[in-house]
Amino acid sequence: MRILRILVIFTVLGLLLGGCSGKKHQLFQKKETTQKEDNFFVTQKRYIIKPHDRLSIIFFEYPELSTKNKDQSESDIGIEVASDGTVMLPIVGKVLVAGRTKEDVVDLLYKKYSDYLEKPALRVEILNQKVYVLGEVKNPGIVEMMKFRSLTPLKAIVQRGGLTDFAQRNRVKIVRGTRAHYTVLDIDLTNLNNIKDNNINLLPDDIIYVPHNGVKDFNLPLSGADPSLNWINTIFNSLTMYQVWK
Repeated sequence: MRILRILVIFTVLGLLLGGCSGKKHQLFQKKETTQKEDNFFVTQKRYIIKPHDRLSIIFFEYPELSTKNKDQSESDIGIEVASDGTVMLPIVGKVLVAGRTKEDVVDLLYKKYSDYLEKPALRVEILNQKVYVLGEVKNPGIVEMMKFRSLTPLKAIVQRGGLTDFAQRNRVKIVRGTRAHYTVLDIDLTNLNNIKDNNINLLPDDIIYVPHNGVKDFNLPLSGADPSLNWINTIFNSLTMYQVWK
């Protein structure tokens, strides 16, 4: 059922794009505004926890306090951050975690539990971090980041089955940010030097889009897009649909 929902979402996305452009596989508006920004190459940013994230909290010496136990299914592992940004934990009660990094939460919980426990060593992981791989890949969808120490564009594409025979390998696009503010990076997978230079570590919610090789060069506008050709809104809307339906 989940697979069927994913297929429906990407079918709808294809119809939306095709209906707006009148050209099969067209995604990005043609405009000479493609931009490569330094934030693609900075050291991995620390993720800020937000409501509805799912956290794994492991106490090494006190496993009974950990968020995972033998009775939990895979989909229920960890604890979800409530809408108010808090989690309810044994002994210490409600703790505000939203707006903090996982390192901040480790320090906070260590201090809180030190009032009750001796050396409460613990680890916090964010379980729901993911990237999206769309376009001409064999199995479009998400890649869970928690399975990898680091995740590069090539590794993410491989996880979704690799490229199709129709992939435009020299203009693979990485979209980073939100609908309101985003940046784009082009990667040429036919150029070994380009692959080496641009084999960046992906961040949560990055989008990898592989265009069809029969489409002209359409770049993603960073500002001033014509509302009728606002492709990035379509992409982000499709991801919202996926998150609701999954």
